[in-house]
Amino acid sequence: MKTHTNNISTIIFDLSEVYLKGLLGTHILISKEISESVSMDALNIPEQLQLFAGKISEEEFWTAVLKRNKWPLTVGDLINLVRDNFQEIEGTRNVIESLQSQGYNLGLLSIHAKEWVDYLESKFNYHKLFNQISYSYYPWSKMKPDLLAYQDILKKMDSSPERSVFIDDIELNLFPAKKLGMQTIQFQSVERLISDLETSGVSIEESD
Repeated sequence: MKTHTNNISTIIFDLSEVYLKGLLGTHILISKEISESVSMDALNIPEQLQLFAGKISEEEFWTAVLKRNKWPLTVGDLINLVRDNFQEIEGTRNVIESLQSQGYNLGLLSIHAKEWVDYLESKFNYHKLFNQISYSYYPWSKMKPDLLAYQDILKKMDSSPERSVFIDDIELNLFPAKKLGMQTIQFQSVERLISDLETSGVSIEESD
């Protein structure tokens, strides 16, 4: 593991709404498809956590969504719409690649669904940027904000909290990292991320 003058060696990222758009925003595509206003609450059903924990399939999740909302759509329609929503957030990959080139120990700690990750890794090939990845659906995995989720990935990365930075868009997910002694950054934009990393002593080298 490379030693940096700022004493930070490990940087752990969230995936959705940090590196790429996740489920958030799919409700807008559904609204356009059915010509009816749809809120994210329509997707935030109990089965969502079961999906992220790997206890049900994506098809079972969307079946439950349709059962509750009675939209004139099929499961296949929703599977396609959520994939249409999955897009990289411009600039985040450049930040990660800069950190990789500088030798930082990079991790990914994500709440996500297996079918979505299979699609995303194939489309964006981002997983090769990280030294360690932990998804919520992995067997025996804990889900943020469970403290054990953070302890587990730190152990896998052979890093101490004091030498680590954790980045997530949801403030609730930052609290356990802070409790462990990690520096934390709430993602708001790529520009703000670069500024917050620099405040932590981590500089981003601009690509040519």
